[in-house]
Amino acid sequence: MATTTLPLVRAAAAFPFMIWLADNGHPLDLLLRDAGLPPALVADPDQPIPLQVGIEFLRAVSRAEGPDIACRVVAHAGVDQLGLIGVLVRASQTPREAFQLVTRAFFHHGSHEVLTFTPHAGGATVRHVFRVPLDAEALFITQQFTAALIASVVTRSGRDGPAVERVELTPHPILGLALLEPHFGCDVRPTVTGAAAVTLSDAVLDRPYSQSRIPLDQQVTEGCAVIRGDGTLAGSIRTILPLLLARGGEPTLAEVARFAFMSTRTLQRRLTAEGTSLSRLIEQERSARAVALLTASATPVQEVAAQMGYGSGASFTRAVRRWTSAPPTRLRKGRAGA
Repeated sequence: MATTTLPLVRAAAAFPFMIWLADNGHPLDLLLRDAGLPPALVADPDQPIPLQVGIEFLRAVSRAEGPDIACRVVAHAGVDQLGLIGVLVRASQTPREAFQLVTRAFFHHGSHEVLTFTPHAGGATVRHVFRVPLDAEALFITQQFTAALIASVVTRSGRDGPAVERVELTPHPILGLALLEPHFGCDVRPTVTGAAAVTLSDAVLDRPYSQSRIPLDQQVTEGCAVIRGDGTLAGSIRTILPLLLARGGEPTLAEVARFAFMSTRTLQRRLTAEGTSLSRLIEQERSARAVALLTASATPVQEVAAQMGYGSGASFTRAVRRWTSAPPTRLRKGRAGA
Protein backbone atom coordinates (compact mmCIF):
# COMPACT_ATOMS: atom_id res chain seq x y z
CA MET A 1 0.00 0.00 0.00
CA ALA A 2 2.14 2.85 -1.30
CA THR A 3 1.28 6.38 -0.24
CA THR A 4 1.42 9.45 -2.45
CA THR A 5 0.92 11.98 0.36
CA LEU A 6 1.98 11.99 3.97
CA PRO A 7 -0.74 10.17 5.99
CA LEU A 8 -2.41 12.59 8.40
CA VAL A 9 -5.08 12.45 11.09
CA ARG A 10 -6.71 15.13 13.23
CA ALA A 11 -5.18 15.57 16.68
CA ALA A 12 -8.68 14.90 18.06
CA ALA A 13 -8.06 11.20 17.33
CA ALA A 14 -5.73 11.12 20.36
CA PHE A 15 -7.84 13.34 22.62
CA PRO A 16 -9.55 10.50 24.56
CA PHE A 17 -6.07 9.19 25.43
CA MET A 18 -4.88 12.67 26.41
CA ILE A 19 -7.91 13.17 28.66
CA TRP A 20 -7.46 9.78 30.32
CA LEU A 21 -3.75 10.44 30.95
CA ALA A 22 -4.37 13.91 32.40
CA ASP A 23 -7.26 12.73 34.59
CA ASN A 24 -5.14 9.89 35.94
CA GLY A 25 -2.26 12.12 36.97
CA HIS A 26 0.17 11.36 34.16
CA PRO A 27 2.55 14.10 32.90
CA LEU A 28 0.77 14.78 29.61
CA ASP A 29 3.17 17.51 28.44
CA LEU A 30 6.14 15.18 28.86
CA LEU A 31 4.38 12.29 27.13
CA LEU A 32 3.45 14.49 24.17
CA ARG A 33 7.03 15.74 23.86
CA ASP A 34 8.30 12.16 23.98
CA ALA A 35 5.94 11.37 21.09
CA GLY A 36 7.29 14.33 19.10
CA LEU A 37 4.23 16.53 19.66
CA PRO A 38 4.11 20.03 21.21
CA PRO A 39 2.08 20.37 24.44
CA ALA A 40 0.05 23.18 22.80
CA LEU A 41 -1.63 20.47 20.74
CA VAL A 42 -4.23 19.98 23.48
CA ALA A 43 -5.81 23.31 22.48
CA ASP A 44 -6.34 22.42 18.82
CA PRO A 45 -8.24 19.18 18.06
CA ASP A 46 -8.47 20.06 14.35
CA GLN A 47 -4.67 20.28 13.96
CA PRO A 48 -3.47 17.58 11.53
CA ILE A 49 -0.67 15.38 12.85
CA PRO A 50 1.26 12.58 11.15
CA LEU A 51 -0.73 9.35 11.44
CA GLN A 52 2.50 7.56 12.35
CA VAL A 53 3.05 9.90 15.32
CA GLY A 54 -0.49 9.30 16.58
CA ILE A 55 0.01 5.53 16.35
CA GLU A 56 3.34 5.71 18.16
CA PHE A 57 1.71 7.76 20.94
CA LEU A 58 -1.03 5.15 21.38
CA ARG A 59 1.55 2.34 21.31
CA ALA A 60 3.63 3.99 24.04
CA VAL A 61 0.56 4.44 26.27
CA SER A 62 -0.53 0.84 25.64
CA ARG A 63 2.87 -0.57 26.58
CA ALA A 64 2.93 1.49 29.77
CA GLU A 65 -0.70 1.06 30.86
CA GLY A 66 -1.74 -2.35 29.53
CA PRO A 67 -2.91 -3.86 26.22
CA ASP A 68 -6.60 -3.15 26.89
CA ILE A 69 -6.00 0.55 27.58
CA ALA A 70 -7.94 1.70 24.51
CA CYS A 71 -11.14 0.13 25.84
CA ARG A 72 -10.56 1.72 29.23
CA VAL A 73 -9.81 5.10 27.65
CA VAL A 74 -13.04 5.06 25.65
CA ALA A 75 -15.04 4.10 28.75
CA HIS A 76 -13.57 7.20 30.42
CA ALA A 77 -13.58 9.70 27.52
CA GLY A 78 -15.32 8.44 24.43
CA VAL A 79 -16.47 9.54 21.02
CA ASP A 80 -17.66 12.97 22.22
CA GLN A 81 -14.01 14.04 22.39
CA LEU A 82 -13.24 13.28 18.72
CA GLY A 83 -13.69 16.77 17.31
CA LEU A 84 -15.96 16.78 14.27
CA ILE A 85 -16.89 13.12 14.76
CA GLY A 86 -18.12 13.86 18.27
CA VAL A 87 -20.11 16.84 16.97
CA LEU A 88 -21.84 14.66 14.37
CA VAL A 89 -22.71 11.97 16.92
CA ARG A 90 -24.17 14.55 19.29
CA ALA A 91 -26.22 15.97 16.40
CA SER A 92 -27.81 12.58 15.66
CA GLN A 93 -31.08 11.12 16.91
CA THR A 94 -30.05 7.46 16.69
CA PRO A 95 -26.83 5.44 16.33
CA ARG A 96 -27.81 4.63 12.74
CA GLU A 97 -28.00 8.32 11.86
CA ALA A 98 -24.70 8.92 13.67
CA PHE A 99 -22.87 6.26 11.65
CA GLN A 100 -24.35 7.54 8.39
CA LEU A 101 -23.18 11.08 9.15
CA VAL A 102 -19.74 10.05 10.39
CA THR A 103 -18.94 7.72 7.48
CA ARG A 104 -19.78 10.50 4.99
CA ALA A 105 -17.55 13.00 6.80
CA PHE A 106 -14.73 10.63 7.77
CA PHE A 107 -12.39 11.83 5.02
CA HIS A 108 -12.14 15.08 7.00
CA HIS A 109 -10.76 13.13 9.97
CA GLY A 110 -8.01 11.03 8.41
CA SER A 111 -6.31 10.97 5.02
CA HIS A 112 -5.48 7.26 4.85
CA GLU A 113 -8.40 5.62 6.67
CA VAL A 114 -11.77 4.40 5.44
CA LEU A 115 -14.90 3.92 7.58
CA THR A 116 -17.93 2.18 6.07
CA PHE A 117 -21.44 1.41 7.31
CA THR A 118 -23.00 -1.61 5.57
CA PRO A 119 -26.62 -2.57 6.35
CA HIS A 120 -27.63 -6.25 6.14
CA ALA A 121 -30.54 -8.41 7.27
CA GLY A 122 -31.19 -7.68 10.93
CA GLY A 123 -28.52 -5.02 11.38
CA ALA A 124 -25.36 -3.50 9.96
CA THR A 125 -21.57 -3.74 10.16
CA VAL A 126 -19.22 -0.81 10.69
CA ARG A 127 -15.75 -1.39 9.23
CA HIS A 128 -12.54 0.60 9.52
CA VAL A 129 -9.36 0.03 7.54
CA PHE A 130 -6.01 1.81 7.25
CA ARG A 131 -4.51 2.45 3.81
CA VAL A 132 -0.97 2.16 5.16
CA PRO A 133 1.05 -0.89 6.26
CA LEU A 134 0.93 -1.37 10.05
CA ASP A 135 2.37 -4.14 12.21
CA ALA A 136 0.14 -6.46 14.27
CA GLU A 137 0.68 -4.63 17.57
CA ALA A 138 -0.23 -1.25 16.04
CA LEU A 139 -3.32 -2.75 14.42
CA PHE A 140 -4.38 -4.40 17.70
CA ILE A 141 -4.17 -1.08 19.56
CA THR A 142 -5.75 1.13 16.91
CA GLN A 143 -8.48 -1.34 15.92
CA GLN A 144 -9.35 -1.94 19.59
CA PHE A 145 -9.69 1.84 19.98
CA THR A 146 -11.86 2.12 16.86
CA ALA A 147 -14.11 -0.79 17.88
CA ALA A 148 -14.54 0.64 21.39
CA LEU A 149 -15.49 4.02 19.91
CA ILE A 150 -18.02 2.36 17.59
CA ALA A 151 -19.55 0.53 20.55
CA SER A 152 -19.69 3.80 22.51
CA VAL A 153 -21.82 5.38 19.77
CA VAL A 154 -24.42 2.68 20.45
CA THR A 155 -24.24 2.68 24.25
CA ARG A 156 -25.06 6.40 24.33
CA SER A 157 -28.66 5.31 23.75
CA GLY A 158 -28.76 3.01 26.79
CA ARG A 159 -27.82 -0.63 27.47
CA ASP A 160 -30.88 -2.87 27.53
CA GLY A 161 -29.26 -6.10 26.43
CA PRO A 162 -26.02 -6.57 24.46
CA ALA A 163 -24.90 -3.48 22.54
CA VAL A 164 -22.57 -5.28 20.11
CA GLU A 165 -23.16 -8.62 18.40
CA ARG A 166 -19.67 -9.35 17.13
CA VAL A 167 -16.23 -7.69 16.91
CA GLU A 168 -13.45 -8.60 14.45
CA LEU A 169 -9.93 -7.31 15.12
CA THR A 170 -6.28 -8.06 14.50
CA PRO A 171 -5.07 -10.16 17.48
CA HIS A 172 -2.28 -8.95 19.76
CA PRO A 173 0.89 -10.78 18.55
CA ILE A 174 1.35 -12.40 21.99
CA LEU A 175 -1.89 -12.04 23.95
CA GLY A 176 -4.47 -12.65 21.24
CA LEU A 177 -8.01 -11.24 21.67
CA ALA A 178 -9.57 -13.00 24.68
CA LEU A 179 -8.64 -10.14 27.06
CA LEU A 180 -11.00 -7.81 25.15
CA GLU A 181 -14.17 -9.93 25.37
CA PRO A 182 -15.12 -8.61 28.86
CA HIS A 183 -14.99 -5.06 27.50
CA PHE A 184 -17.26 -5.75 24.52
CA GLY A 185 -19.48 -8.38 26.12
CA CYS A 186 -19.52 -10.46 22.94
CA ASP A 187 -17.44 -12.72 20.75
CA VAL A 188 -14.21 -11.04 19.58
CA ARG A 189 -12.79 -12.82 16.53
CA PRO A 190 -9.67 -12.42 14.41
CA THR A 191 -10.31 -10.34 11.32
CA VAL A 192 -9.94 -12.17 8.01
CA THR A 193 -9.97 -9.01 5.88
CA GLY A 194 -7.50 -6.87 7.85
CA ALA A 195 -10.26 -4.41 8.76
CA ALA A 196 -11.77 -3.80 12.17
CA ALA A 197 -15.46 -4.74 12.03
CA VAL A 198 -18.28 -4.29 14.55
CA THR A 199 -21.66 -5.91 13.87
CA LEU A 200 -24.73 -4.24 15.37
CA SER A 201 -28.42 -5.15 15.42
CA ASP A 202 -31.23 -3.00 14.03
CA ALA A 203 -32.67 -2.80 17.55
CA VAL A 204 -29.65 -0.92 18.93
CA LEU A 205 -29.05 1.08 15.74
CA ASP A 206 -32.57 2.52 15.79
CA ARG A 207 -32.86 3.13 19.54
CA PRO A 208 -33.20 6.93 20.06
CA TYR A 209 -30.61 8.73 22.12
CA SER A 210 -31.82 9.92 25.49
CA GLN A 211 -29.59 13.01 25.37
CA SER A 212 -30.87 16.14 23.67
CA ARG A 213 -29.82 16.49 20.06
CA ILE A 214 -27.37 19.34 19.39
CA PRO A 215 -28.29 20.91 16.02
CA LEU A 216 -25.63 21.38 13.36
CA ASP A 217 -25.28 24.79 11.74
CA GLN A 218 -23.52 23.11 8.82
CA GLN A 219 -22.50 19.62 7.84
CA VAL A 220 -18.80 20.23 8.48
CA THR A 221 -17.68 22.73 11.10
CA GLU A 222 -15.42 25.66 10.27
CA GLY A 223 -11.75 24.75 10.13
CA CYS A 224 -12.34 21.13 9.11
CA ALA A 225 -11.15 21.25 5.52
CA VAL A 226 -10.45 17.99 3.69
CA ILE A 227 -7.28 16.71 5.34
CA ARG A 228 -5.56 15.65 2.12
CA GLY A 229 -5.04 19.32 1.24
CA ASP A 230 -3.95 19.92 -2.35
CA GLY A 231 -3.21 16.24 -2.90
CA THR A 232 0.55 16.61 -3.32
CA LEU A 233 3.27 15.17 -1.12
CA ALA A 234 4.73 18.65 -0.62
CA GLY A 235 1.32 20.01 0.32
CA SER A 236 0.79 17.34 2.99
CA ILE A 237 4.24 18.05 4.44
CA ARG A 238 3.51 21.79 4.52
CA THR A 239 0.38 21.01 6.55
CA ILE A 240 2.39 19.60 9.46
CA LEU A 241 5.58 21.67 9.26
CA PRO A 242 4.32 24.31 11.75
CA LEU A 243 3.62 21.49 14.21
CA LEU A 244 7.01 19.85 13.70
CA LEU A 245 8.92 23.14 13.93
CA ALA A 246 7.01 24.05 17.12
CA ARG A 247 8.84 21.21 18.88
CA GLY A 248 12.17 23.00 18.40
CA GLY A 249 14.75 22.11 15.78
CA GLU A 250 13.97 20.89 12.30
CA PRO A 251 12.46 17.58 11.16
CA THR A 252 14.98 15.38 9.40
CA LEU A 253 14.55 13.74 6.02
CA ALA A 254 14.55 10.32 7.69
CA GLU A 255 11.85 11.39 10.15
CA VAL A 256 9.53 12.78 7.47
CA ALA A 257 10.13 9.70 5.31
CA ARG A 258 9.06 7.53 8.25
CA PHE A 259 5.91 9.60 8.65
CA ALA A 260 5.22 9.13 4.93
CA PHE A 261 5.81 5.33 5.06
CA MET A 262 8.56 5.81 2.45
CA SER A 263 12.30 5.38 2.22
CA THR A 264 14.34 8.58 2.32
CA ARG A 265 15.32 8.00 -1.30
CA THR A 266 11.69 7.69 -2.39
CA LEU A 267 10.74 10.81 -0.44
CA GLN A 268 13.55 12.81 -2.06
CA ARG A 269 12.66 11.53 -5.52
CA ARG A 270 8.97 12.37 -5.19
CA LEU A 271 9.64 15.84 -3.80
CA THR A 272 12.11 16.47 -6.64
CA ALA A 273 9.42 15.43 -9.13
CA GLU A 274 7.19 18.08 -7.53
CA GLY A 275 9.94 20.68 -7.94
CA THR A 276 10.92 21.05 -4.29
CA SER A 277 12.83 19.49 -1.38
CA LEU A 278 12.34 19.14 2.37
CA SER A 279 14.93 21.84 3.09
CA ARG A 280 13.14 24.22 0.72
CA LEU A 281 9.77 23.52 2.34
CA ILE A 282 11.25 24.18 5.80
CA GLU A 283 12.85 27.39 4.57
CA GLN A 284 9.54 28.55 3.08
CA GLU A 285 7.68 27.81 6.31
CA ARG A 286 10.26 29.64 8.42
CA SER A 287 10.16 32.59 6.04
CA ALA A 288 6.37 32.85 6.09
CA ARG A 289 6.26 32.55 9.88
CA ALA A 290 9.01 35.13 10.45
CA VAL A 291 7.50 37.67 8.06
CA ALA A 292 4.07 37.20 9.67
CA LEU A 293 5.49 37.80 13.15
CA LEU A 294 7.43 40.85 12.00
CA THR A 295 4.65 42.49 10.00
CA ALA A 296 1.50 41.45 11.86
CA SER A 297 2.61 41.67 15.49
CA ALA A 298 4.55 43.91 17.84
CA THR A 299 6.81 41.07 19.00
CA PRO A 300 10.39 42.41 19.40
CA VAL A 301 12.81 41.32 16.69
CA GLN A 302 15.09 39.50 19.16
CA GLU A 303 12.09 37.59 20.50
CA VAL A 304 10.99 36.66 16.98
CA ALA A 305 14.52 35.42 16.29
CA ALA A 306 14.40 33.24 19.40
CA GLN A 307 10.95 31.87 18.50
CA MET A 308 12.26 30.96 15.06
CA GLY A 309 15.18 29.05 16.60
CA TYR A 310 17.96 31.50 15.74
CA GLY A 311 20.73 31.78 18.31
CA SER A 312 21.61 35.36 17.44
CA GLY A 313 19.94 38.42 16.01
CA ALA A 314 22.61 38.64 13.34
CA SER A 315 21.89 35.20 11.91
CA PHE A 316 18.16 35.96 11.92
CA THR A 317 18.76 39.27 10.13
CA ARG A 318 20.78 37.49 7.44
CA ALA A 319 17.98 34.96 6.98
CA VAL A 320 15.34 37.69 6.68
CA ARG A 321 17.48 39.52 4.12
CA ARG A 322 17.77 36.30 2.13
CA TRP A 323 13.98 35.82 2.20
CA THR A 324 12.83 39.39 1.62
CA SER A 325 15.87 41.44 0.51
CA ALA A 326 15.23 43.67 3.54
CA PRO A 327 16.31 43.60 7.21
CA PRO A 328 13.75 42.91 9.96
CA THR A 329 13.70 46.56 11.05
CA ARG A 330 12.57 47.67 7.58
CA LEU A 331 9.73 45.13 7.57
CA ARG A 332 8.67 46.39 11.00
CA LYS A 333 8.84 50.03 9.82
CA GLY A 334 6.78 49.11 6.75
CA ARG A 335 4.11 47.72 9.05
CA ALA A 336 4.15 50.86 11.22
CA GLY A 337 3.72 53.12 8.18
CA ALA A 338 0.92 51.08 6.68
